Amino acid sequence: MLSIRAIYDGKKLKLIDKVKVSSPKKVILTFLEDPEDEMTYEELHGLAEESGALDFLEEEPELYSDDDLKVKYRK
Repeated sequence: MLSIRAIYDGKKLKLIDKVKVSSPKKVILTFLEDPEDEMTYEELHGLAEESGALDFLEEEPELYSDDDLKVKYRK
């Protein structure tokens, strides 16, 4: 499998990288999102906070304690 970069302007596909192809080949064309269309880390973090999906982490008791250790090491 070979991946190459290209630009599609709505009419034509322009290859950015040179490629040697000796016979017709099947291809898969994937349109990548523009960076301005993607969520930033800050937006994603804010969305996770607002959703409340992780609120259970604040309410749940700790799953393990030192009493669960099979071997206890001293500092």
